[in-house]
Amino acid sequence: MFKSVGTLLNSPQLGTRKRTFLALQVRAAARKALASLCSDLDPQIIESVRIASFDGRTLKVTAPSLVCAELQMRSDGLTKEINSVLGQKVVEKIRFRVG
Repeated sequence: MFKSVGTLLNSPQLGTRKRTFLALQVRAAARKALASLCSDLDPQIIESVRIASFDGRTLKVTAPSLVCAELQMRSDGLTKEINSVLGQKVVEKIRFRVG
């Protein structure tokens, strides 16, 4: 029987692909956190932010220069929001890169 990707992402038993699914979960949680914490920013600005990678501790985000500065100031709140969406402390820090 086939299962949808959304079902697999929320499954507690991920097997050998755990890191991949965790990275996808973190990416989805980061998008939700950006939408909720940065709702005062223009939607085009939020869409310009790219979640580059997640290495198990650090989330790497690419954004335009001024947006990086704004997100850096909000990074503590973003980290807390991402971890609250995930239900546990997964992301320890966020690194921003201009791009």
